[in-house]
Amino acid sequence: MDVACGGRTTAEPLAVQRDFGAAALELVDAIPEGSVLTYGDVAALLGSRAARAVGTALARSGGRHPWWRVVRSGGHPPRGLESDARAHYEAENTPLTSAPTECGYRVDYAVARWKGIS
Repeated sequence: MDVACGGRTTAEPLAVQRDFGAAALELVDAIPEGSVLTYGDVAALLGSRAARAVGTALARSGGRHPWWRVVRSGGHPPRGLESDARAHYEAENTPLTSAPTECGYRVDYAVARWKGIS
């Protein structure tokens, strides 16, 4: 456990981390086919700024959740999984657009952003 001056912890307790991860995965499971949210969107909807923790929860889930429905800012697919993600996007008719990136595409975030979260 990390301890800062004054004896307060600087890292969240493990139980809080697990609760956040479970909540993030539950929210990801609710994203409908053809829609996406960013890692930051998922964190914000859970009252947090911990976008990286959302990615960690997805990575640790072993692919049991629709990870491709969570994109990087700008609609870019998860790094290293662009090819696998594209197959899912095409199967779900997720709006895509050309992009000057290595994978050559991104999700059209303005169109594909899940609207049911307002």
